[in-house]
Amino acid sequence: MRRRGYYYWQRKRAIDRKSEILRELRGPCEPDLYTGGKPGKLSKGKIHCSCPLCRAKTYDHPSHRDMAKLEALSYIGE
Repeated sequence: MRRRGYYYWQRKRAIDRKSEILRELRGPCEPDLYTGGKPGKLSKGKIHCSCPLCRAKTYDHPSHRDMAKLEALSYIGE
């Protein structure tokens, strides 16, 4: 069984990590703008948005798995 301190530490670790990512990508004030001054919002979930820079990583290009399936199907059709 884990103690409360462990969960506090994990939550703080996730918030710190995501805050640092936002600072590196968008500037020193971005974590406050992104969370509305409530850094606890970074404790869960992802930190991407639907802008073209973030969207290109997840939606615009097929995944490696999908490309491998297409390549395998092209060999079968020959």
